[in-house]
Amino acid sequence: MLNDGWWLEENYTKWQPSGCMPHTYSPKEISNCLSHSRVLYIGDSIMREQFYSMTKFVQGIETKGPLHIDRKYHSKELGMSYEFWWDPYINSTRTWEMLNATDPTNRPSLLVIGSGVWYMRHLKERYFDEWRVVVDRVMTAVQESNRVADAVMLSPVEIPQFNLLNDVRRETMTMDKITKMNNYLKAKEPTLQPQTPFVIPFTWNEICSSTVNVTNDGLHYLPGVTAVQANMALNYRCNDLLPKQFPFESTCCTHYPTPAWYQNTILLFFLLFVPIGFYVLSNGSHLKFMRRFYPSETPVLASLFIFGLGVVYMYFGDRTHLFGKALKSFHADHFTWLMIATLFGGLVSLRTKKEGDQGFLNRAQTDEWKGWMQIIILVYHFLGASQTPGIYNAMRVLVAAYLFQTGYGHFFFFYKKADFGIVRVLNVMVRLNLLTFVLMYVMDTNYLSYYFTPLVTFWFGVIWITMYIGHGANKLVWFVLLKMVIMGVLTGVFIHLPGVLEGTFDILEFLFNIHWDAADWRFRLALDAWIVYGGMIFALATIKFSEYKLHEHRLWTMFKIISVIVSALAMVWYFNFELSQPNKKAYTVYQPYISWIPILAFIVLRNCHVRLRNTTSGFYEFIGKCSLETFIGQFHMWLAADTKGLLIVLTDPTWAQGFGWWFNLAISSCVFLLVCYYLSQTTGDITKWIVTPAKKENNNDGQVRLPQQQQQTNDEQDVPLLPTSSSQQENDDGKPEQSALLGDEDEEAWGSNNNTPKQSRWRRWMCLICGDLRLKTIVFLVCMGIINRFC
Repeated sequence: MLNDGWWLEENYTKWQPSGCMPHTYSPKEISNCLSHSRVLYIGDSIMREQFYSMTKFVQGIETKGPLHIDRKYHSKELGMSYEFWWDPYINSTRTWEMLNATDPTNRPSLLVIGSGVWYMRHLKERYFDEWRVVVDRVMTAVQESNRVADAVMLSPVEIPQFNLLNDVRRETMTMDKITKMNNYLKAKEPTLQPQTPFVIPFTWNEICSSTVNVTNDGLHYLPGVTAVQANMALNYRCNDLLPKQFPFESTCCTHYPTPAWYQNTILLFFLLFVPIGFYVLSNGSHLKFMRRFYPSETPVLASLFIFGLGVVYMYFGDRTHLFGKALKSFHADHFTWLMIATLFGGLVSLRTKKEGDQGFLNRAQTDEWKGWMQIIILVYHFLGASQTPGIYNAMRVLVAAYLFQTGYGHFFFFYKKADFGIVRVLNVMVRLNLLTFVLMYVMDTNYLSYYFTPLVTFWFGVIWITMYIGHGANKLVWFVLLKMVIMGVLTGVFIHLPGVLEGTFDILEFLFNIHWDAADWRFRLALDAWIVYGGMIFALATIKFSEYKLHEHRLWTMFKIISVIVSALAMVWYFNFELSQPNKKAYTVYQPYISWIPILAFIVLRNCHVRLRNTTSGFYEFIGKCSLETFIGQFHMWLAADTKGLLIVLTDPTWAQGFGWWFNLAISSCVFLLVCYYLSQTTGDITKWIVTPAKKENNNDGQVRLPQQQQQTNDEQDVPLLPTSSSQQENDDGKPEQSALLGDEDEEAWGSNNNTPKQSRWRRWMCLICGDLRLKTIVFLVCMGIINRFC
């Protein structure tokens, strides 16, 4: 942070230290860090300008008046004192008394010293020798005593903008002199072993010299620049004292916290316990007694290991300094080029299936839909485009479209299959939450922070309850619609009525030590409070359309044409409307009520012709099949600092500027997609292992194997928003078949053998718990609630 960096904005408003993310301090944070003490600047007019900026972080001050005098400001509210001692040669008696710590009661919490300009201007050939003497005395003081200050910063000699200097300054303050003095500081600093924390922030010169026309006289920079320098001083002094808790958005000059016991437990499980399992399951193992603690099949163990490697990569990427972190910065041209690249990737991978009509909202199409939406959302997060209303508003519709698919797909399944069993429920819940569940403990975060997972989980629960209650009469349209209305009222009350969410979260906090933000969660739920019901109604309409064969009606062709025209006009209206909103807050008022318009318009336009239905993009489909993992994984291995920044995978963080920014994006994106792909595959395998009831088979090796997938023939939708397994069989019409996890029967008992000896009561109880998915689920939730009390 203190040696290199660059400006992210052309107007010099955001400085990027090399490899880390700085913190912007509030007055209260400054006071807490500095223990309500004092900040002392000593030096010339350059130090005085920095002092002004530092003081303005806390309170407004009057800077007019004589220049070559001391200054002092006191904040009664915060108990802070800010002092500037005019000492351009840093050789006054009080300066040396302070450095010699003769008055420890007056010890500064932060001491900043700077000189050099007056030596060059007034001492001619003696400038360097005289300056070196006082600099050495400062270094000797911090090396021999730990009572000088809580932290000391010695400013490098500033590099001015020579073309703006007056003639006298330009003649005496030359680049050769400044380079000679700064080279001495660079050579001297590594040799020190200071007892007082001490640093020379050479990045201050980078901050100044990389600007153009932000100084009136070439020597004294405007507050925008000096404020950044002062903020770097605070980051050096205070960052390691900030609370070390999620989100970790300040990574400069700080140490990550030591992993807690539960973090170490999970990391050791993946890095030690799982690899040992490969030996345990081998034929020549001497640890066969441990097989009871491992999956019975090596492929499942391999999936656990690969899944664990992905989690460990995220931990080391976002909870250590192994990789650099960088601030986000939105540039319209970056966003435009990335959207063009996204479009290009989609177009070059187009493929058309020529055999028949693939059907309305077919699997490939929905995967493609999820894929291109996910890419846009990733770019939106990577560039930090949330402050651009026109882009933010469109992103809200993309999230709503995911939830629309949730309502559509799950309703379709429950209506057609009428399968409300525990296997179906757990398959969806485990698949949705497995990665998030592990990450919230490994990364020590909050479940709701991965908001997409809890959002879809909540709405799946709503859909299941809606369809399960009175499911025997689900074929009655009026009855299903009535259930939707009642559930809509109940969820509306739950979301919008003050006190309901707060009371629910208070109960969770009391029972399980869960700390969730009710206000934030209400905001997220309210944004898309009705779109899931829209998806359910649309699914019902689609089913009835097919049942009544309305596509054979003589007016169907005319209706299609009208629908296409209306949809195109609806899209134009929507984008005109959202772009016309003055800010994000104004738009979010309308979002819950209008998001269905562009979604339905897109569906109509996308399916208006058989060629369009049969043509999809392989690139988008690939992303769509692992969209859940890309959405969750981006938090820690593409983005960084819990989505607040960017991950720098380049070996030298200073490369991540200019063209290096694009190079880092390319490398990190490849790694990110590779890890997400394998996380998607392994999460699916682990889910099957967890959810599928085990059966004992008469195998030659006597091992217990997972039941094989049953081949079924059905036309129901697969689990929406979850990837389609590559191992799925296809029936004659080319549509993927459901796995045994989505079958009609809820097999929950372990296979039994009549010849098995009578077991003890304890053994029978354990078999009962392990063999019943309902009991296992209850025991698991109770155990996690207890564990949370200690986390």
